Amino acid sequence: MSPVFETLPSLPTRSGTQCLPPVASFETNFESRTSVDSHTAYTEFVGELDKSPSDTRAYRLIRLSNGLVAMVVHDKEESKACAALDVNVGSLADPQELQGLAHFCEHLLFMYLSAHGGYSNAYTDLEDTCYYFEVRYDALGGALDRFSQFFIEPLFTADCTDREVKAVDSEHKKNIQNDMWRQYQLEKELSSPDHPFSMFATGNYDTLSGAARRMGVDLRERLLDFHAKYYSADIMRLVVVGRDSLDQLTEWVVSKFSGIQSKGLTKPLFKGHPLTAREMGQMIYLKSIREQRTLDLTFALPDLKPYHRSKPAQYLGSLLGHEGRGSILSCLRKRGWATTIVAGRAPTSAEGFDMFKITVSLTEPGLENYTEVVRMVFAYIQLLQSKRPQRWFHDELRRISEIEYRFMEKYDAVALASSLASVMQNRYLSAECMLSDSVRLKDFDEDLLVWTQGFLKPDNVRIVLAARDLDVEFDRTEKHYGLDYRTEPISEQLMHEIRGDLEYDELHLPEPNQFIPDNMEVKSERHDTVCEAPTLLKLAEGLELWFKQDDRFFLPRGNVRLLIETPRAYESPLTSVFNQLFMMVLKDTLTEITYDAEIAGLWFEIRDTIEGIVVHIDGFNDKLLQLLEILVKTLRMCKVEQTQFDVYSREVKKKLDNARHSEPYGHVQTNTSFLNQGIMWRFMDKLAAFDLVTIDRLQLFIDSLFEQTRVQMLVTGNFEEREALAAASMVQSLLGSRALPEYARRVPRALLHEPGVYVHHALMPEKGNVNSCVDYSVYTGMTSDHRGRVVLDLLSLIMQEPFFDQLRTKEQLGYITYSTERKYNGGHMTLRLLVQSEASPIYVRMRIDHFLREFRSRLDEMTLEKFDGYVSSLRVAREEKIKNLFEESGRMWRHVSSGYYEFDRIATDLEILRTVSQRELLEFWDTYVDKQRASAYISLAATIWSTKIAQPTDEELEKFGDG
Repeated sequence: MSPVFETLPSLPTRSGTQCLPPVASFETNFESRTSVDSHTAYTEFVGELDKSPSDTRAYRLIRLSNGLVAMVVHDKEESKACAALDVNVGSLADPQELQGLAHFCEHLLFMYLSAHGGYSNAYTDLEDTCYYFEVRYDALGGALDRFSQFFIEPLFTADCTDREVKAVDSEHKKNIQNDMWRQYQLEKELSSPDHPFSMFATGNYDTLSGAARRMGVDLRERLLDFHAKYYSADIMRLVVVGRDSLDQLTEWVVSKFSGIQSKGLTKPLFKGHPLTAREMGQMIYLKSIREQRTLDLTFALPDLKPYHRSKPAQYLGSLLGHEGRGSILSCLRKRGWATTIVAGRAPTSAEGFDMFKITVSLTEPGLENYTEVVRMVFAYIQLLQSKRPQRWFHDELRRISEIEYRFMEKYDAVALASSLASVMQNRYLSAECMLSDSVRLKDFDEDLLVWTQGFLKPDNVRIVLAARDLDVEFDRTEKHYGLDYRTEPISEQLMHEIRGDLEYDELHLPEPNQFIPDNMEVKSERHDTVCEAPTLLKLAEGLELWFKQDDRFFLPRGNVRLLIETPRAYESPLTSVFNQLFMMVLKDTLTEITYDAEIAGLWFEIRDTIEGIVVHIDGFNDKLLQLLEILVKTLRMCKVEQTQFDVYSREVKKKLDNARHSEPYGHVQTNTSFLNQGIMWRFMDKLAAFDLVTIDRLQLFIDSLFEQTRVQMLVTGNFEEREALAAASMVQSLLGSRALPEYARRVPRALLHEPGVYVHHALMPEKGNVNSCVDYSVYTGMTSDHRGRVVLDLLSLIMQEPFFDQLRTKEQLGYITYSTERKYNGGHMTLRLLVQSEASPIYVRMRIDHFLREFRSRLDEMTLEKFDGYVSSLRVAREEKIKNLFEESGRMWRHVSSGYYEFDRIATDLEILRTVSQRELLEFWDTYVDKQRASAYISLAATIWSTKIAQPTDEELEKFGDG
């Protein structure tokens, strides 16, 4: 059966105002070139790329003779190299009769990439399929050669095809109990059947192999047809990042990727919109798996991608999703009806259509009053429409975006490559703007904003209400995920009300943002060397203060981290619940005050830990310490209101209830941690104590929480010593605590196990999940053994790909399959192997044991050249340069908070790697991992069993423990 979806020769124009902006030209400012080695023609952009002044990378934009557009990026400090290739075709191009084919194609290409070392991944979106990889900087040339060949001449072998169908099916089954995937598919299924958005994008065994068998067609042949039809150089965008020169990177790209066939193809543009008049005006009720309550209002919009300079959805989303005084959320919080709101261009948008979505997380009273919530949303929309677009607010957004862009921090090369490859697919984006478009907001277009917000109207909305306990009679079931739902027209009464005049006196536009930074002066001077460790500025009773002025990035940014140690925070399951509840109440109290700070580039978090409370702030330093004072003052003086207690006690209970619906691998990892850590309260421990939670007890807990404290603090970035000392003094003064004695500190420590084989067996709390999981740990010495840590890291690196290839790719045991290592503070190190599977944990454990028995011979027979390659890869990973202040601060904080203060750890690791040998690796294996050779062997197999499979007998469990 052929697809019935109609395609468009071109995009529709913007009616009522002006025409669409022109498609960007890739002829202007491009000059012809010929590669030096391969003598292949290409063109190079000779105009000026709009690059952030703080960006130290060098860029070159080229276009190959086959139409492929590439950006090569030189980074002299990058220890890794990477590439991303985005094909401008995704699940919208699936044939109706083989839904999930684009995703299946991605799986096969990704499988090929994974088999050639390094790190690789891929994803399939509505209109994009992106493949990316990362390798050592000195291995980029060969990696690009392999990468390009699969796009030139793919090898879809029959056995791989059958195997990867099962992998796609396993991925789908992993998501069946995930509310996000369930609702997304329902929204797709209930969209226009005349648009390909309505199809099932993930695919499963039935929609691929099953459908092919029913039609009497060869799935592999249809896959090859899909690849041949759409995988054309014309709609490919490539980004390559490496330490090599721009000329060398250009030479590789031109010589290796010019062979991809050009088919004169433009990506398919589909006629119509997924949400037509038939789909709008509908109310959809759906039953969730987790204890959650969400209200989604989705509006159908024309394609906004052409208007990237003005970004109208960003302007509207910033107002409708605002959290300050006078906002929708502020009014809902005061009533105890909502906890969060998110508004903006929906991620389900694609070229040719857009959607604008407002999502409100409701409380139980909010669910009961959801129609009033809808009215309040439309009241704010009416307010915006009556006030006309606000230039001053747009100017604030633009000013913040300019500051962010001017002082942009460096981020991960793989993230740069994959995101930039996708951005380059925007046909309206000129070459000059490719690097800046995702950050900068430029034009204030009042007519465009009026036109866009005109689509936010009652006749153009679809409402979805999702909760586990809806008082609704569900009459339909979605076919791929099995979720129950009901759909009906929005009630006449509600429609009449939101079409009429709505007024709420407490709703108003935001006030000017006082947190936008003014002083961007950099305080430090450049030196020839960079200090790798902070300085201990002050060590006194109740205070440990570390400081490092930025000598690496020279940006007006700062980072402050503090741990407020208080033994009351985690002394029992009940106090742990109180601390968790306190954090929620605190964030609610802070929201109206701090939201502007977050908008202005000041990120912060406050969270509960075993030791007490962590406060972390990152962003522009000008007003960072002002925010710190607000946070600590509110932390110390917090008084719980009854509405807050009612709302957030339910939220904590909901989170604890939802923990039972985690994936099996989440449960088994929690159990593994519980069996290895000295103190850890699990969700069932907290639930057992929850009946004792009252507002009076909570307030008493908060008031006594800071009686005795110890503050551990790290200040880094664009600050001076005096500012760090003043900040620490301010924190101590506001807390007003007595110093916590050293003996009273609650420092996390691990349990030490005697030699033996340990097994932990538990049933999956959630009854509907078909998967079980095995988390198998082999103990490999103490974390304090520095040399042993490095050898374990090397062993883990060597094992990762073979373990994944054998148990995931070849044996198809489960989509989630990996090996890694874990180091417990003050305790053991472990080699960990995890598999989530529909198969019995007994069988999975047998296969893991078999892999370990066979793996020793692989280590023994490994060539010296291959061993040296792994050592080199680990060395390159250790030598990776810190990219930004957040990363540098995080590394230092780990050394401070662990209590080991190993600021020279990387240098020590590198010294060990210079002398580590293959024989030492084998001795390490025989000492700890090999059950037959190890004299003090310790292992732990933590298992979660699905209720869908037969449960083990005591005899089977005993055999299971024997391996």
